[in-house]
Amino acid sequence: MYTLKKQKFATLVFAGLSFLFAKFAFAEEGPGNASYHFATMHQHPWFWDVMGASVVGWIVGRVKGFSSSKDWLQRYWPNAPVVPVFLLDLAIFVIVGAYFGTGIYNPNNFLEALAAGLAWPVGLGSLATKD
Repeated sequence: MYTLKKQKFATLVFAGLSFLFAKFAFAEEGPGNASYHFATMHQHPWFWDVMGASVVGWIVGRVKGFSSSKDWLQRYWPNAPVVPVFLLDLAIFVIVGAYFGTGIYNPNNFLEALAAGLAWPVGLGSLATKD
């Protein structure tokens, strides 16, 4: 239990530091200065990169044993099939993660998009894990 808390803390620190490093070390003028709203967020030049990084972050979180929507879904549906759990995880960690990552971090280059995409699912998964 103690080592899992240390792993969660280390993962959060790594995600935060990678975002800060990418944000400040490679800051440049770019399309991130434009204003994008929720309906047009998918038109941001780095949106699809953030989404791809969210997929990688989601997989890393699953490998590290972080909670998924299965824990929440089992309270309402005791024998939840794999497909709805997979689709709900995909929607939360990848699709919503891409919108939040792009909207909150507003990446201007590939490294910022990578940090935004990786930080979202890893951070959410580690915070949602109870052990």
